[in-house]
Amino acid sequence: MLVNTKNNSSIGFGIRVKLSDKGLLNLPQKTDILYSSSPMDFFYKESKNKKRLDSISRKIKDRVRKEQAKNNNSELKKNILNKTFYAANKLRACANKILVFEHLKSFYQSFLLLKKMTPASPQYIEEWAKIGNSINNRFIDMNIEEGKIEEIAKSGDSHIFILNHDNPERDKFIYPIFNSFLNYAYTAFGKQNDCPRPNILVSKNVINFVNRKFQNIYKKMGLISIDASVTENNKDKNIIPMKYLIAKFLHKKCNLFIFPEGNNSIYKDKTLAEKFQPGTAKIIKNILDSKGNIKVVPLGLSYNDNKDSMGSVYIGDIVSFKKINNEIFYSKGSDKDLPLGHTNNKKIDASITRLLCTMLEESVILSKSE
Repeated sequence: MLVNTKNNSSIGFGIRVKLSDKGLLNLPQKTDILYSSSPMDFFYKESKNKKRLDSISRKIKDRVRKEQAKNNNSELKKNILNKTFYAANKLRACANKILVFEHLKSFYQSFLLLKKMTPASPQYIEEWAKIGNSINNRFIDMNIEEGKIEEIAKSGDSHIFILNHDNPERDKFIYPIFNSFLNYAYTAFGKQNDCPRPNILVSKNVINFVNRKFQNIYKKMGLISIDASVTENNKDKNIIPMKYLIAKFLHKKCNLFIFPEGNNSIYKDKTLAEKFQPGTAKIIKNILDSKGNIKVVPLGLSYNDNKDSMGSVYIGDIVSFKKINNEIFYSKGSDKDLPLGHTNNKKIDASITRLLCTMLEESVILSKSE
């Protein structure tokens, strides 16, 4: 059902956009999804006890990872660190059980809803679009007045979204909210059947240390488990999931959401450039072997102390990568193509990574603007 309602609101970045304010998008028509809610909104109703346990778990794991990165650890210390990390994940699993217990009805409604849906179904996109509609007291700052969400949705093409990872405890909420706005735009353009489905790369520990029902919810929501270790060579471990995702991306079946810092986000004293991993550049190169053009969108995230704020999201300029005669180029909007280097150049990965990092750094700075 479509509701013909024109929106003439003038908005700007820094204005508080409620999680349910998808109607502010500049779309030709609104849908009745604006007046529907999702049982998955219970994820945004964490208790103080749940948040406290999550915070303790995160601090323990960050400390362990820093110790694991040292090269002179004895076998005994390695074993102790591994067991401590495992215990911290158990603590996080306990926190998730608290969330389930406090919102048992919504949890099982979400489980049953996702169980009967496949990501290929149009209902899947419509359910994504409803997320946040019932959380009327929470808001984000997002530069939706620039029309980038509408541009992405209207194109129907797959995109890679890169996000900074300064606050893992709060970052997990930003992705679903941005994606909810995006999927609402897909529905307004009538693209529920064939638009790209959301997939986000997450550390395997996010999936492995929750109960099976939670795992099913996470996987249906598009979470793809990879090894994001900062102490091991994870190249071989991630070949299978990455081949699967790249194949979907090539057929316009998915959008990829990536936190390029991975577990390097624990190093708070390092710059984004120092933490930025080369994996995204490798993904872009692999996709360009089969696809002539890739669009990458930086999403800069930041947070403030307002208890009702989910944070700020600045949607950066959409950058296109192209490969012409084994030469890789990039461009922003209607700007001309600029060369990055030859695919056989050993420094091409570093060149792409620097460009991606610069794009994301600019968006992070702008996310803090008022």
